[in-house]
Amino acid sequence: MKRAAQGFTLFEVLVVFTLLGILLALIAGAITGANRAMVKAERYSTRLDEVRSTQNFLHTAIGQTLPLAASGPDATQAPVFVGERHSVHFYAPLSAHLGGGLYRYSVTLAAGQRLQVIVQRLRNQALLPAQEPQVLLHQVHSVNFSYRGISPKGEATDWLDHWPWPARLPISVRVDVQLAGPVTWPLQSIDLRLDLASEARTL
Repeated sequence: MKRAAQGFTLFEVLVVFTLLGILLALIAGAITGANRAMVKAERYSTRLDEVRSTQNFLHTAIGQTLPLAASGPDATQAPVFVGERHSVHFYAPLSAHLGGGLYRYSVTLAAGQRLQVIVQRLRNQALLPAQEPQVLLHQVHSVNFSYRGISPKGEATDWLDHWPWPARLPISVRVDVQLAGPVTWPLQSIDLRLDLASEARTL
């Protein structure tokens, strides 16, 4: 009873406040860590969605490649399919919900680590001026395309870094992209939906 009447000493009060301060610091640190983890998870999820969206776009566009040829602005005939190590150029339809029509696609790695696509509308057997580039994916270190198909002699090829027959289409296109950050690009192999060992036809 005598101890209760005296109350707490100054030392005991200081100890209590010190413990409370430590507890609040621990709680604040835990909350900050949780927030950072949440932001990191959201960024990872957003990045993963971007990668999947780009892969879906390439799978749809390249998979629908058509054996077409059209005249360019200088009246020369543009190649049917140009497959280089770091870029690919081909003809394919645009999705109906995006307006439809036939286009020439050019997928390249631009300055600033951006994977981009440029499209040109096909109209009246000619290519219209190119539209503004559309960025598919940022923070791309490198992109490598490779191609497999049938040679003019009817022989199956291995994977090639360069498609040597611009008047013919490959059977498959492989896309290997190196990205910045923790999200990786699963090696993508796209089969063209048509048997396109045949020569091109003029649009």
